[in-house]
Amino acid sequence: MKILRNIVLLLIAAAVVLGGAWVWRTKQAGRAVAEAPTAAGRPLELAASEVATLKASDLREVVRFTGSLAPLDQTTVKSRVAGQIADVMVREGDKVREGQVVARLDVSDLAARLDERKSMLRAAEADADLAAKTRANKLQLFERGIVAKTQLDQADADYHYKRSVLAANQAQVLVAQKALSDAVVKAPMDGIVAERIANPGETVPVDGRILTIVDTAQMEVAAMVPAGDVAALRIGQTGAIRIDGFGDRTFAGTISRIAPMTQSGSRVVPVFVAIGDREPALRGGMFAQGEIVVAEKSGAFALPPAAIRKDDAGSYVLTVVQGKLERQPVRIAGTWARGDLVEVEGLAAGMRVVLVPHPGLKPGLAVQAPPAS
Repeated sequence: MKILRNIVLLLIAAAVVLGGAWVWRTKQAGRAVAEAPTAAGRPLELAASEVATLKASDLREVVRFTGSLAPLDQTTVKSRVAGQIADVMVREGDKVREGQVVARLDVSDLAARLDERKSMLRAAEADADLAAKTRANKLQLFERGIVAKTQLDQADADYHYKRSVLAANQAQVLVAQKALSDAVVKAPMDGIVAERIANPGETVPVDGRILTIVDTAQMEVAAMVPAGDVAALRIGQTGAIRIDGFGDRTFAGTISRIAPMTQSGSRVVPVFVAIGDREPALRGGMFAQGEIVVAEKSGAFALPPAAIRKDDAGSYVLTVVQGKLERQPVRIAGTWARGDLVEVEGLAAGMRVVLVPHPGLKPGLAVQAPPAS
């Protein structure tokens, strides 16, 4: 067993030695291949992805957003008086017009209260008439010296008191009439019933909710935009919006409002984009995504940031001219596509620019670039 173990150890040691020698020879061979072109004076070959032929292009800066649709106008129909609901005439999805009767409350108590107020009003009118006649009689008797001034004053005070009671009863009749009128619930706007909250037989208090009505003719997207992008947005800017369920169709949108603060606990700002196209099929809650063009420029030259080099003289790019690299000074005019493109000046269409940032590439180096496409 001891002899066998020694043999195994010897075999393992030999394998390690042979493997190390093979790795060393492979590295030496690779280094020789890499240095061969330089030693032989051959130009450095550039791949097609490492060189670009310049041409003017149109640059666009967009802010993308997502959100959900919401009706621009919506309201909750509430009961103005307390009572039992006698009937609700509409359901979810029904179209209603402004002023249309949508619900009625039981009016038996309200009608009885109105009759009571009218009876009290008639009694107050009779008392006021009697007080007026008594006052007139006392005045005549006072002028003839039959009654004292105090009796006239008492009749005058009673007259004014009865007139006040009459006015109070007139106001109470108006209140009772309005309550009876309010038992008939009408739609305050044109729209579609989004939610039916109360049903016949239920008792609702004052301001009890009965229906929710929305106007889908005017919709907006409640979009959440990163705080870093909001600075580029302005009220009135337009964009294109895609909505789930409408395929490739796009809707025109205009920024109508921008919230002054980020949402609590997040770094997004609510931005409201009004839908310009009136589409009856749009519904609240639909998912929407769109983009707002915040800057455009035509006929510009743009390169990836890796193509821009810097030295003591300033910014420049390497161009391929007659098989050699040349230093071409440029001026950076701005960035686009969230920094993925750099707009530069000082170049011309047709120039071949090196895109890769290899440190070994220097002006004057002989290179071989693939033909311009």
